[in-house]
Amino acid sequence: MKMKRSKIDIINTTLESYLKRRRYQDGELFRKFERTNSQTSEEMTLSATAECGSSRDNSIVFSAIVNDVAAADQSYQRLKMWVNSIVNDKLKIELRGLLYPVFCHLYLEMLHGGDKQAAIQFLKTHQSDFLSDTERDFLEKLSSVYSVQDIELRPLVNAFRTRKYKVDMSDEAHICLQKFLTKHGHVILMQVINTHITIIKRIMELHPSDEETGSEKSQRNDIGINGHVEQPSGTGVDREMRELQEAIRLIRNNAHQPLRIFTVNNAIESASCGIISPNMDRLAVGFNTAEIRLWGIGDTVLMRPKYRSSSLNLAIDSPSTSRPPEEFGDGDEAGAIVLRGHTDVVHDLRFIAESDILVSVSSDKEMRAWRLNDYSCAAVYNGHSYPIWCMDTSVFNIYIATGSHDRTAKLWSLDRTFPLRIFAGHFLDVNSVRFHPNARYIATGSADKTVRLWSKDDGNLLRVYVGAQSTIYSLVFSPDGKYLAAAGDDKCVSIWDLATNALLTELKGHQDTIMNLDWSPDGQFIASASLDGVVRLWSTQEYISIGSGETTNVQSDVGSCQTYSTNCSSILSLRYYHKNNSLVCIGTV
Repeated sequence: MKMKRSKIDIINTTLESYLKRRRYQDGELFRKFERTNSQTSEEMTLSATAECGSSRDNSIVFSAIVNDVAAADQSYQRLKMWVNSIVNDKLKIELRGLLYPVFCHLYLEMLHGGDKQAAIQFLKTHQSDFLSDTERDFLEKLSSVYSVQDIELRPLVNAFRTRKYKVDMSDEAHICLQKFLTKHGHVILMQVINTHITIIKRIMELHPSDEETGSEKSQRNDIGINGHVEQPSGTGVDREMRELQEAIRLIRNNAHQPLRIFTVNNAIESASCGIISPNMDRLAVGFNTAEIRLWGIGDTVLMRPKYRSSSLNLAIDSPSTSRPPEEFGDGDEAGAIVLRGHTDVVHDLRFIAESDILVSVSSDKEMRAWRLNDYSCAAVYNGHSYPIWCMDTSVFNIYIATGSHDRTAKLWSLDRTFPLRIFAGHFLDVNSVRFHPNARYIATGSADKTVRLWSKDDGNLLRVYVGAQSTIYSLVFSPDGKYLAAAGDDKCVSIWDLATNALLTELKGHQDTIMNLDWSPDGQFIASASLDGVVRLWSTQEYISIGSGETTNVQSDVGSCQTYSTNCSSILSLRYYHKNNSLVCIGTV
């Protein structure tokens, strides 16, 4: 049964799809951002000054090392007076935690500078500021240290000096500290904070309805990593060891490698797609300028070798071909090889690793094959009448499928210039196309909110999956071929059972359009990425088992999925690679 859609609906959907593919964001988001982040000229000046003086959010950069004891004493007193003058008791308590490590390290810096008498006087004058047993015990040990040699002979003091002291601080307190250092911070004070202290910003929430006693609050504040209480002296040695042990435990319990992110700089508005070769030695990125750039990864250096014939027969190849075409890819200042030939935006790329071929599709309605042994365009394939949005390769790279604005998908073999099969039936753009693991079926996702399953051999439509609430941008089959996942503008991942045609579950949690999906090779995780740069990992054992009972259309929440904020302006690709079973994200910053 055909779905009737008004002309305005079709126009709006097409325009929205175009803007999403060009990585444009919702204009209302920009207006909201500007409204909530307006600043006065004085605030902008102060923010810029503090930002220029900070290499990281929790560090202060110093430009010189000065061993002026009087200046050190004065800067400490100024810091102490500023902290004590703060009216907000919560901020005052947080910032007082900074005085103790600053004081101890200033004393050690004075000893290191060789002024023993001034250092001892500094210690005697201010050590009464610290009253806790832990602080007083360590200050007693410091009072017996008079030289650099004494520091090295005392393991606890030496550990204090060589390892960074960790101070928990809310974002509000950290901003106050930055403002103080911007206006009144002496270079010696900045040197100590930058070299010896790590400020860990914490989001601290106050719940007025919660009634806690003073002892309960103190106990809660003393809790460190994984529920363990921080050890005396504040050196952070035990804390760092527990962090390392926790990281090792997480890696051992998780067979998957962490998310790896490759970023393309200065290409926020121009990069349109990206992919990494299966053996993870080359990165290819397509641009709105119609160019494709290739970079070597790791130790791989891309050079222009002598021409060698490809092992794969392409459409224009002939037995008499013995030398490359005259036009080659050029290099750029960033060390990339530039492939030129398309005349419009490049939308998708695929490596044919066995034959050293890169295939690309573009808004110029063409699919091109590029030889990677000489970076020449080896073949041009025409068959679509409108821009080509997407592509996929079958197992062993025998076939290629493409999806287009002309509402069709097409099947290709690289040794022929014309398509082998045409899959027609969608009412709007085909935005995603995927081969079934057995290569007998092809799935297509469209702006008409449907997913269709086709027979590769005869082009017949086998199934139509409905349930998505808006445009579909990405599809993926499970490795065993039992399930099909789709995602798009409705911000959730829909999973169907191919045997029963049932919608098993909808994975909800993303706050923006989902543009990328992939299924881990072992079938345990689904990875999804949205326009806001967030990547989520969903456990298929948990979510599919939820929906595989008698009840269908189960909606799963985001509670137990793993979430990664990539900080990328846009994500060009999110794919699992068999090498180390690793999940790789390509983005722009």
